[in-house]
Amino acid sequence: MKARTSSRAGLLAVAVLVFALLGAGCADDDDGDDTSTGGNGGDTSGQSVTMFGPEVEGEAQGLVDAFAAFEEDTGITIDYTGDRSFEQLIGTRVDGGDPPDIAFFPQPGKIRDFAPDAVALPESVVSIMEDNFDQGMIDLATVDGEVYGVPVKADLKSLVWYSPDDFEENGYEVPETMEDLLALADTMIAAGQTPFCVGIGSDAATGWPFTDWVEDFMLRLKGPEVYDQWVNHEIPFNDPQVVEVVQYVYDLWAKEGMVRGNVQNVADIPFADAGLPLLEDECMMHRQGNFYAANWPDGTEIGAEGEVNAFYLPTFADQDFGQVTLTGGIYAVAFSDDPEVIQALEFLAGTQFADDRAPTGGFLSPNKNTDVSKYPTEIEQTFAEILAEADPARFDASDLMPGEVGAGTFWTAAVDITSGNKSVQEALDDVEASWPE
Repeated sequence: MKARTSSRAGLLAVAVLVFALLGAGCADDDDGDDTSTGGNGGDTSGQSVTMFGPEVEGEAQGLVDAFAAFEEDTGITIDYTGDRSFEQLIGTRVDGGDPPDIAFFPQPGKIRDFAPDAVALPESVVSIMEDNFDQGMIDLATVDGEVYGVPVKADLKSLVWYSPDDFEENGYEVPETMEDLLALADTMIAAGQTPFCVGIGSDAATGWPFTDWVEDFMLRLKGPEVYDQWVNHEIPFNDPQVVEVVQYVYDLWAKEGMVRGNVQNVADIPFADAGLPLLEDECMMHRQGNFYAANWPDGTEIGAEGEVNAFYLPTFADQDFGQVTLTGGIYAVAFSDDPEVIQALEFLAGTQFADDRAPTGGFLSPNKNTDVSKYPTEIEQTFAEILAEADPARFDASDLMPGEVGAGTFWTAAVDITSGNKSVQEALDDVEASWPE
């Protein structure tokens, strides 16, 4: 397998701006210039487009359902395969000469790694993107002046899921500061309740939920300036400030009674199942992004009067970093320029895909012209508002780091730390040693 290298000059600076703009876009329901199903490639009826990405189960079904009108109108069949080990498998497939027509990358940094094998987007796709996305989002997928990715999904990660009924029954209030949240967790433990459900299992991607916790607390304990230095490797991965934050998260999880099943077992609990015990009163909270909505069982009522609701992960009262918010997203990258593939990309770039996927749940669109009334629940409209109020917002750090770190040794460190195989210092020393020259 050939080695992949990446140049990330300016990538973080773009990411800093993107989600401040994105939040405003989520609240904007003006019509874009393109709402069609695509169709500039001639007669493509009867053709198929293969797609591969990290979304599975409910999230994957939402993606497939959003293509129903496209398939009916064009006669093109969408063949999507999802795997939680996407980050590892996509390299194997591309290097083995078996790439999908379109791959969905959750890491903008990896788009740069795969650009030599990918197809630069034609003007027919880019022009639609320019109508529907802020330029900063397009720049995240731009390599050497060529655009390689269509933004198809936005993630809001700084959230905590909880049961409104359980909170009301116990007289608990939604915490407004991190100090309040930590005090509430101690109160829950004293009452014989388990504050958090946690699971970081995700096949070959096991460990990534731990990295999200670290990123959220890096923003809250050290602020966006240190966060940016960490992402850019302006400070080493084993810098004392990084060690302090990772140790903080580990110590929080390791506190007796804090985490369901104890910290040593979190790598054995699948991410998709991790929050479900909340419905059985086996834990009181689950810190996870908006996309977790797709993992609640069918029929679960979500919202202030529902079975589950979510609140913004608060900041420390004694810090002045603003309403720091962790975000993420997914980009569609093409490995074929066949006409049917271009049509599918045009559809992904347009407003109809966003409007058709919005009702499926567990989804936020980066398309600034999405009709927000299409979101099926009040909570998803609230998520859009939280994005709009994010100040500052930061893109997921591991998704901006070199792939061998952000989607590799950082995840390995998460497992080593939580399982007790290595100390925080030892694990982060390993990550630092893996950072490419």
